[in-house]
Amino acid sequence: MRGPRPPRWLERVLERVLPGGLSGQSTLGDLSEEFRRRARTSPLRARLWYALQTGSIVAYRLFGGRGADAPALDSDIVMDLRWSLRLILKHPGFAVGVIAVLGLGLGANAAVFSVVDGTFRNTSWWSAPDRTVSIWPERELSYGMLTLYRDEQSAYRSVGGYTELAFALRGPDGGSESVNGVVITPELFRELAVQPTLGRSLADDDAIVGTEPVAVIGESLWRRSFGADPAVLGRTIEVSGASVRVVGIQGTGGDAPGGRAELWLPLAMDPRNDDYWKAQNLTAVGVLRDGAGLDDAAAELSAFTDRLSRLFPMFYPPGFAEGSATVARAGETQRRLISTPLLLLLGGTALLLLVTALNVGNLLLGRAIERRRELAVRAAIGAGRGRIIRQLLVESGVLTFLAVGLGLWTGALAGPWIARLFVGETLVTASPVHSPAVLSFAGAVAGMAWLVLSGVPIVHFLRQRRLALQSVPDTGAGLQRGLVAVQAALATLLLVSAALLIGTVDNLREVPLGFEPAGLLTVELSPPEDQVAPVARARHLYDRIVERVGALPGVEAAGLTGWLPLRGQAPTTPINLRDAPVDPAQAIQAPMHMVDPGFFEAFDVEASLGRLLGTEDRAPVPTAVVVNQTLAETLWPDGSAVGRLVAIDPHAWNRWVPVVGVIPDIRSGAITGAVGPAVYVSLAESPARDVTLVVRTAEGGPGLIPSVRRAVGEAAPLVPIRAVSWMEDVVRSAYSTSWVIMGLLVVLAALATGLGAIGIY
Repeated sequence: MRGPRPPRWLERVLERVLPGGLSGQSTLGDLSEEFRRRARTSPLRARLWYALQTGSIVAYRLFGGRGADAPALDSDIVMDLRWSLRLILKHPGFAVGVIAVLGLGLGANAAVFSVVDGTFRNTSWWSAPDRTVSIWPERELSYGMLTLYRDEQSAYRSVGGYTELAFALRGPDGGSESVNGVVITPELFRELAVQPTLGRSLADDDAIVGTEPVAVIGESLWRRSFGADPAVLGRTIEVSGASVRVVGIQGTGGDAPGGRAELWLPLAMDPRNDDYWKAQNLTAVGVLRDGAGLDDAAAELSAFTDRLSRLFPMFYPPGFAEGSATVARAGETQRRLISTPLLLLLGGTALLLLVTALNVGNLLLGRAIERRRELAVRAAIGAGRGRIIRQLLVESGVLTFLAVGLGLWTGALAGPWIARLFVGETLVTASPVHSPAVLSFAGAVAGMAWLVLSGVPIVHFLRQRRLALQSVPDTGAGLQRGLVAVQAALATLLLVSAALLIGTVDNLREVPLGFEPAGLLTVELSPPEDQVAPVARARHLYDRIVERVGALPGVEAAGLTGWLPLRGQAPTTPINLRDAPVDPAQAIQAPMHMVDPGFFEAFDVEASLGRLLGTEDRAPVPTAVVVNQTLAETLWPDGSAVGRLVAIDPHAWNRWVPVVGVIPDIRSGAITGAVGPAVYVSLAESPARDVTLVVRTAEGGPGLIPSVRRAVGEAAPLVPIRAVSWMEDVVRSAYSTSWVIMGLLVVLAALATGLGAIGIY
């Protein structure tokens, strides 16, 4: 009775790689006989053993063979591999523990590095990310400026602009929904990485004033609102009250620069329109031509700003763009803000990996101490020092290789999860673990871990040989104590770092905001252009919204602002002093917030000097301004800000407006850092396209949100609501990155401490 046979496909592999003749047949027979012996105890372990033997033979024949007729199993490396695998099967608990601990450290590093790599490479919405740049990232341009610049440039193959808006889309059932959209120049739309899968892209003719309005809709919107009906192509839909013909369906993953969009409209504007030069709301992007670099683009932008000063000295005085007119890789500004937290997290995972490597090294040292007799016997029968060191290297290498597989699998799961924790950071994403960068990083880190793992038992072996010559016993206790001490020191360093970060984040909660977020509801609105022009129509629209919402039960106050605090910095404006006039280029810059009188009441802000803006301050041009405490102390340290005359419009540099009040600082930008100067003017003077309704409630709760939505819909049916959120959630999102980094570092510190404790006990 022959008994069980090895897997036939593995036998075929061996028949192909083993040398012909008696040598190969003998080896195959020996393996089959050993398989049958093992199968009587455990068929599964026998199959695993046979597969490992097959793999080692194939590896030897491919990479270590010395000719077609060379013996298959006489290589020292192959013997070491077989011995290492035999040790794993002999002590599976020890092997699993080593692989799990080391895989944890490698997985954490792979996951965090995949996020760092993905974030720094993320310009995935462009077809040529390496050549796509942001033009003048610190300033938004008007359509006239963008057109003038595009016609004069030579460093780019294409230049365009876009702005993100919300639109009210009326669906086939007659219902209306708010969709995020992008108004974009067709030339730039064609540079997106994802193009329409049905229909066509936006064409240059679509941007000619007077042509039929067209749109490309996203696939998710197409499926959600139109049932994935291909017949929607060519159909006219209603977008914010205007009839628009659908010409294309954007493919899956068609992100807008900076966020998700479901509707793309061509940007077109009549040069006779006042907003052609005045409305500076376009983000400019260019794609460099072959052979051109950032320096070429920067030189052209500098020449362009000089020409603007010569053409329009009243609007753009000499030096107005000094220090701000730059060209940067797409998304560079956002990446710079997130780079420090991510690199801090990467440093924490590196410390964790070092702790895990030392911990595993300590375990291997213990195993080496147990194997002193075995190694001594091998040395006594002729194994040289190099032969034993190579064996220890191979044993550590096999464990490291298996741990790398576990680490990459862990990183593939953890990387996207970590990226999703960074709520609001649209650039944060994770590269696939099989990408060349992540694999190279994992390989380098694994190589360093392998050196630590193998170095510990090798040092013990060499020290044992030296002491044996001196007839001094070596228990390895000193080396073990040293490893434990280093682990404890690294774990303590990680714990202290986490504790300091906890203290820093906790201190952020004490940072004065300048307002009370509890009970404050925010409603982001995007009125269509025809709803806010002319100015009188915009005033009437905003008055209706505020009046309707303010009359709801439970609402104490309602107001509007063009820029919500903690949601980024408002556009800046130079400030000229009547008492000490300067050129706009030398004037102090301050964000200009457009608000209505209800804003101060909703934010529960009172004037520390003078008065707040009121209905009497409404006019076609600014008639009064309110400044914050920082600006008042900067310009008028003697405390006499009220009544001073300032000019805040570089286009009307000698139009003097009185300062009527000073308010406490309201934190408008990042939650960290000092509060800068700020100016507040009446929203009615220059209605913003995007506004936020702020509502102070007596008792905040989700039950009020439907009432506010209905009131806005009744007062302004054509105005889409982009988002509704409580100000407390806005504040929490401002802390989110710090909280995420703190939480992850605490987890890393806890893991390092636990591993250190294992090493001690």
